[in-house]
Amino acid sequence: MRRLAIGFIPLTDAATLIACAERGFATAEGLEIDLHKEVSWANIRDRLNVGLLDGAHMLAPLAIASSLGLGHVRVPLVAAFALNLNGGAITVAPELHAAMAATGEDLSTGAGTARALGTVVRARASAGQEQLTFSSVYSFSTHTYALRHLMEAGGLDPDRDVRLVVVPPSYTVENLRSGLIHGFCVGSPWNSVAVEAGVGRIALLGTELFARAPEKVLGVHARFANAEPDVLRRLIRALEAAARWCEAEENRADLVRLLAEPRFLGVRADLIERTLTGRPDVGPGGAARSDADFLVLHRGGATRPDPRHALWIYAQMVRAGQAGYTADAAREAQAVYRPDLYDVALDAPAPGNPPPAPAMEADPVGTRFGAPFDAEDLEAYLAGLGRR
Repeated sequence: MRRLAIGFIPLTDAATLIACAERGFATAEGLEIDLHKEVSWANIRDRLNVGLLDGAHMLAPLAIASSLGLGHVRVPLVAAFALNLNGGAITVAPELHAAMAATGEDLSTGAGTARALGTVVRARASAGQEQLTFSSVYSFSTHTYALRHLMEAGGLDPDRDVRLVVVPPSYTVENLRSGLIHGFCVGSPWNSVAVEAGVGRIALLGTELFARAPEKVLGVHARFANAEPDVLRRLIRALEAAARWCEAEENRADLVRLLAEPRFLGVRADLIERTLTGRPDVGPGGAARSDADFLVLHRGGATRPDPRHALWIYAQMVRAGQAGYTADAAREAQAVYRPDLYDVALDAPAPGNPPPAPAMEADPVGTRFGAPFDAEDLEAYLAGLGRR
């Protein structure tokens, strides 16, 4: 029995990892997982980097940023399993939501929400009011890129027209309540917690921005992947079985009870259940939006790391001014995602003969509005955004 220390942040998309450790899937592969609940993504990064963790529930962009040496020391990481797609949302204070609604824009659409936000921000600037402050969970995160995408679609410069700050996921609701921030983008269940507490309104589900946004991966140090390939293969198999179990409807009640425990998420079970079924409340009185793909843990090939997603993440880093574009860096970013290790572990088709990709072949993230992503011509995509 090989014992592994794996870190996680209290988010619904840690479900596969938690179920793997708690429902016998790791044991079936000769593994014992000690889960370490962490406060912030910086903690996850640092503990993994120095070897205090064998692996981690990790923001996909964080794995790539660490491997490229962006924002911190260069640490080569490997993502051989995708823990989920989607699962986040953008939440704003009720007062800001009311101001956006007063613009007359259609807030049921992403493009309308973007225009409304742009109108409000410009009106505040004209009136000499303070800038709005929005938080994401980490500078290198899909949440940061979702906020920037929304703002740019509304004609805003995210680096000049608003303030972008970092707040760990479990602290976002209190920061919104206290008025330190006016909105945030975070993974569930914290958007729903803000709505339930009456301090926030969900402005957009993540899937109203991108249909298949890469979110979390299992991140391991390249040293671990090279030294213990058999252990990594067993871990991938255990996670695959756990992800399949998590998405089966007959297991949902058990999964919800498990995640709601204080040692994991520690929030009300009904909030978690609505997240898992894609029906989060977005406002008072049970106002809801529904999207079956709000959080995808297994179906549609979601667990196989898609190198096109790594390229999209790198392109967003360039778009945000976090990195300069080079073809070599693009290749390094793509190499963090290792579908070859996934395929070997699961006896899937050979890496040169991967299974067919799900729908949205031309744009693997399924951009809902704005320029679609083209993984085949990264330079043209960036040039179209004025970022090359």
